[in-house]
Amino acid sequence: MNWETALQALEDLHDMGTRIVVFEGGEPFLWNDGVHTFHDLVHHAKERFLRVAVTTNGTFPLDIPVDVLWVSIDGLREHHNTLRSNSYDRMWSNLKESAHPNTIIHFTMNRENWHDIGELAKALQNVPTVRGITVQLFYPYGQGEDSLTLTPGARRAAIENVIHLKRQGYPIFNSENRLRAMINNSWTCHDDILVNVDPDGTITRGCYVKNRGNVNCRECGFTPVAEASGALDLVPGSVLAGWHIFINT
Repeated sequence: MNWETALQALEDLHDMGTRIVVFEGGEPFLWNDGVHTFHDLVHHAKERFLRVAVTTNGTFPLDIPVDVLWVSIDGLREHHNTLRSNSYDRMWSNLKESAHPNTIIHFTMNRENWHDIGELAKALQNVPTVRGITVQLFYPYGQGEDSLTLTPGARRAAIENVIHLKRQGYPIFNSENRLRAMINNSWTCHDDILVNVDPDGTITRGCYVKNRGNVNCRECGFTPVAEASGALDLVPGSVLAGWHIFINT
């Protein structure tokens, strides 16, 4: 996506009523077009939207003026390095050196790594800039990675474990209500509140998986959508989760 396409996409999002923008990838920090870098996109977005966030793999210095900085960690060193090309030490170094006031760890649980969440939560207590953790569940896109999909039993065990950690006082921002609803996906999805922009500038309204794979609601692991849908339905825990992440920074 070039600079002009990116600016037009942001303008289109604003005109559609979007007020929160989250840059995702790939890796957003890699983006550039001529003299423009990802920092320029963020500065422009902050002039147009109430909240601007990014999800990054943490392999670049975390010196970006977004409102919410999500750093993806996929387990302890062994599992993270297997899943993310031996980037654990580099990511952890950048995380410890970051001064961003609203850093949140995003952990995608799969069949291999879900047991790591407890030890990771303990380790993150020694990183003062990390405010909390959000979790979601791996979704199979049918690209040869289906072995990472949680079995129904493992899915339940993984979510129950996160709820247990949350009750112990670890700063997990997912609401217990929506976590439990994710076990069997017994929640109402308002996917029309989502607007996605592809690299060519195409804008798609609805489920995140559209144009990316087969939509299988039974396998859904997208807890951010569950929380946003819950907030729209005025579920107290979901409203509070949004408050903690986007407002109470």
